[in-house]
Amino acid sequence: MTVPEHPQGRGRDARTSRLRGVNFLRGARWVVASTPDRLVRIATDFLVAEGFDVRDDGYAASLVERGSEWTAVSLEIGNEERSRRGWWQGLVTDDLPFPLPRFLQPSIPPTLVVVSARTVSRGVAELVVFPHSSRRGDPAYASAAAPRVSAAIERITAAAGAEAAMLSHETMRSIPNDGAPASQEMVREVLGWR
Repeated sequence: MTVPEHPQGRGRDARTSRLRGVNFLRGARWVVASTPDRLVRIATDFLVAEGFDVRDDGYAASLVERGSEWTAVSLEIGNEERSRRGWWQGLVTDDLPFPLPRFLQPSIPPTLVVVSARTVSRGVAELVVFPHSSRRGDPAYASAAAPRVSAAIERITAAAGAEAAMLSHETMRSIPNDGAPASQEMVREVLGWR
């Protein structure tokens, strides 16, 4: 699949506009008449279209080794080093009332998104998409990837609704440390995400 270039870049080259306002990283959970593999593939495609890169970290294989009922993919966006800006850069660019060209826009701090799904009953699966910011990079803009995550979540919801397959949907502001692939505990222990 050929992925069109996001207007503000993708992966480690992703940028953000300070004019977009403050957003908070939120995830979502759906129960859908589908299969876990299909849901993970669809959600991953929508996140890739928003500029996230799929990580080659073997997360799905590590879940199988642990005997988990979940399947998962992890995606990442942002650049630790380039997101750290000196105070003088903020003075020059943050207060301008117009969007800057992409090469002058600040880089997004590292953000990880876990897409995970499991079967809940015959022909029905649960899908969870949850983002995690990092302590690395510019802490003032740790949620800079939020508009991209929100756009992907909206597209996932619309796709499930268009197929009349969605049984339930909820927005998640936090996620419990219950051993699910998207939990903070799992991304820290298995993926080493800090």
